[in-house]
This record gives sequence, C-alpha cells and structure tokens, in this order.
Amino acid sequence: MTEYTKDDSQVDVQAICKKHDIGRYKLIKASTFVARVLGMRPHDALKKLLEVEDLEQYLKEVKSKSLDLDLRDRLRKV
Repeated sequence: MTEYTKDDSQVDVQAICKKHDIGRYKLIKASTFVARVLGMRPHDALKKLLEVEDLEQYLKEVKSKSLDLDLRDRLRKV
C-alpha cells in the first residue's frame, strides 16, 4: 500500500484551469514543460501553477531559464 504525505495531496485541476482560463490539454502541456525544465514531479508543477498569478509570464520565465541552461550546457562542451 502506498503511503501519502501531506505534500502528496490532490491538486484541483479544475481550479487551475478556471484560474488561468485554460483547458485541460493546455494545462497538461504547461505542467509537463515546467516539470521537465525545473526538474520537478508533474504533481509539484501543478501545485506551482496553482500558486502562480500570471501563467503566461511564468511560462516565459521558465522558457528563459530553459534557454539559459541550454546555453550554459553548450558552452561547457566547447
């Protein structure tokens, strides 16, 4: 049987969609992108998206961070 901690509680997907006025498909894309770039679990990414006030701005910041990390990685290889 799986044990759940307080941090593993359910995330209200409908609340996130309503807050940011997006559909579930876009929410899945956004949370997957955030989780991959920031190296977190998708569940934690959903929690983060619930906390964020401006989704578009936050995704731009994450994309910028992704590009910075990619650039650093490429420069290290040179």
